[in-house]
Amino acid sequence: MEDQNSRKPEEGHGSSLFHLPAIESRERIFRWFFFAAFAFLLYQLLLILSLFSDVIIWAVSLTLVFIPAHKFIQKRLPGRDNLTAALTTIGVLLLVLIPLLVLSGIVVEQSALLYPTVSNWISEMRSSGDVSVLESLPEFLQQFWMQISEVLQQFSDLTNFDPAGYLLANIDAVSLSLANFGTAIAGNILLGLLNLFLILILMFFCFRDGERLLQWLLEIVPMATADVRAITLRIFQTVNAVIRGALFTAAVQGLLAMIGYLIAGVPLAIFFGVITGFAAMIPVVGAGLIWGPIALFVFAESPGFGIFVAVWGFFAVSMIDNFLKPIFIGSKARMPILLIFCSIIGGINIYGVTGVIIGPILVAVLLAFITIYREQYLKDWRHAGSDAKKSDSQ
Repeated sequence: MEDQNSRKPEEGHGSSLFHLPAIESRERIFRWFFFAAFAFLLYQLLLILSLFSDVIIWAVSLTLVFIPAHKFIQKRLPGRDNLTAALTTIGVLLLVLIPLLVLSGIVVEQSALLYPTVSNWISEMRSSGDVSVLESLPEFLQQFWMQISEVLQQFSDLTNFDPAGYLLANIDAVSLSLANFGTAIAGNILLGLLNLFLILILMFFCFRDGERLLQWLLEIVPMATADVRAITLRIFQTVNAVIRGALFTAAVQGLLAMIGYLIAGVPLAIFFGVITGFAAMIPVVGAGLIWGPIALFVFAESPGFGIFVAVWGFFAVSMIDNFLKPIFIGSKARMPILLIFCSIIGGINIYGVTGVIIGPILVAVLLAFITIYREQYLKDWRHAGSDAKKSDSQ
């Protein structure tokens, strides 16, 4: 009897020890199954939404940019969330989306005339003679051109270079690409209208329910609240810097360039205005890449209008960049314009037109993670390393 009684606690203790690993392994299996199923469902959801990824990105981006306008309307119509969201969405449609569609159609239509227009300019310059054009320039520009010519003569490869042929060959390729792009758009008008409709619907719900959705996302992300908010703020600042600072500023510069071209009688003024706007996003040289050669071509035909295009391009188009960017971006954008430009070009190369937004956002999120790593993990590791050295020395 004593032996049996003495063995019972041991058997009970042994059985509990036997069941503990089984419970832990069962919980571990459940945890792995849960996260595997969760990851699979997320992957399937991303596959479903990938068809609308461009629409979602543009809708969310436009919502972030026009949030101040939505707040302004919301203060004057309190408690009427549906009406304020609808009014803001209609405002974005009238101010941005419809003008953009109309402008794109005109640009594609005029692109077919790009090659003959530039070819005609070059022919007229050659017929008038380079010497006569050079003699019409101011004296300081003549001296500057002579100095450049002396430098270029030292390089045999550059002296044999035909800039007119190179320019025409590239313009022909650009015209062909734009024409193909226009054909693709014409063949997918229904798809384009559907995407526009979906963007408007998504913007409406983002304006109405965006704050609640953002709060829900902040709660489920498995990171510290301060880090999640820092990343969210960085994305918001980047989208505003790209759309307001880069795109809106470039649009204003392109509009001013187009006005100057129309005054000077430049052919394809709308097309060249849009191209000038795109070039305005390039750091340092910017819009001068377009209005400079155009001023030279116009100068060959009419020196007065050529000087006008050059003066207008420098002061009204290029210099206004210094005034518009602080207004549109403010002082909160923490990405240099060079980095924004590189991320836009790289994003377009990988993701297409939507890369204008995706590229800078990815760079901004990466910079936010680097900041979190530097301020938290790296600092903790350095402190741990210094404490270890102190304990070893003691």
